[in-house]
Amino acid sequence: MSGISGASFALVLAISPFRHPASVLPNSSKSITTIIPTQIERPVNILILGIDNSGHPHQGDFTPAEALSGNSDAMLLVRIFPKTHKVNILSIPRDTRAEIPNVGFDKVNAANVYGGIPLAATTVSQLLRNISIDRYIRVDTEGFSNIVDTLGGLEINIPKSMNYVDHSQNLNIHFVAGKQTLNGQHLQEYVRFRHDALGDIGRVQRQQEVIQSLIHKLIQPDTLGKLQEILQIVRQNLDTDLSLGEMMAIYNVIKDTDRHDRNMVMLPGRFSQDSEYESSYWIENTQAADAILTRYFDVSIPDGVPQDSPQFSNQISSQKVLGSTSIQIAIVNATGSSGIEEKAMQFFKNSGFSNAYITDREIDSFGESTNKTQIIAQQGNPEVAEMVKQKMGIGQVQVASTGDLYSDVTVVIREDFAAKLKGN
Repeated sequence: MSGISGASFALVLAISPFRHPASVLPNSSKSITTIIPTQIERPVNILILGIDNSGHPHQGDFTPAEALSGNSDAMLLVRIFPKTHKVNILSIPRDTRAEIPNVGFDKVNAANVYGGIPLAATTVSQLLRNISIDRYIRVDTEGFSNIVDTLGGLEINIPKSMNYVDHSQNLNIHFVAGKQTLNGQHLQEYVRFRHDALGDIGRVQRQQEVIQSLIHKLIQPDTLGKLQEILQIVRQNLDTDLSLGEMMAIYNVIKDTDRHDRNMVMLPGRFSQDSEYESSYWIENTQAADAILTRYFDVSIPDGVPQDSPQFSNQISSQKVLGSTSIQIAIVNATGSSGIEEKAMQFFKNSGFSNAYITDREIDSFGESTNKTQIIAQQGNPEVAEMVKQKMGIGQVQVASTGDLYSDVTVVIREDFAAKLKGN
């Protein structure tokens, strides 16, 4: 290919829509990449919606537009940092109470039904302090299954047996506990399972595990050999305003990320009480959300201080710097050996953490995990998790919302820390 034709090809990749969307985001940017080479040139925000069409009355016999017109079961805002190769992901629970323009207050997942991607993006932007949204991706349940099958399935460690049948939602879920590779159909069933104490929040936590597994799969060397096939399937199953060049530029950033460069947080809040509203909602904790949006999405940076400065880090840390006696530490025994959690609780109390407790929550442990103990910064504050790690002298800090919902830090004990506890 000559230099001129190569430049022309790169230009087409950079500016041509991947598909021709029915509408454009109200505040999207014309370009997020350079032309040659095609690279992301600044941090960008991408809204991802997973649309549930499983309950469509004409199942299997509807247009692509109809398939994408339902409630958004999954809502994610992804911020990509090209210079540092970091990826921050915010999960927005589908039951979050939000004001939908020209509609009123409703569950945030209904915005796509009322007005498609423009209204969904506007609603999310307003919910998140008028954050800018550069691009969007929508995929329905069938498209999600097709993409996963093209990748050869995803490995998931299912923490407990799951059995749930809901004919109205076309759900017939039966899983045994343990690490296994799920095809597209089974994976979407796993993600959509909500028949447990945490309901929709448990679903959000499973979504985060699936995202980690999906990214891990995408960056494997053998995936590159199927890239042309994968792109073809993606082309057929995604609705997006990303160009192909932008997609490849994003992939080039993500493939160089480490697991610990991917921070996964959830919009903080609480379940509504029966007496508050006619419907059940997730009620945002605005103060806690402000801290997360500031740290991970550059929203409302205090006093205009640059995010990479020590002063900024200190200001963010001060939002949740707890004394060791105040930190809520949830303990999970993932070793299979009895008595380890009791030893751990005594260890933490001896170390000054008087609010350590044993949780009965099953942790959906990501298949990539090694035998290293996980120290999960449940509320998006790694400084607190680092305090715990320093006392433990072992373990890996991970920013995620997959631990105990009510903890500051969830410690998932594996063989390394178990051996240390047995030696004490």
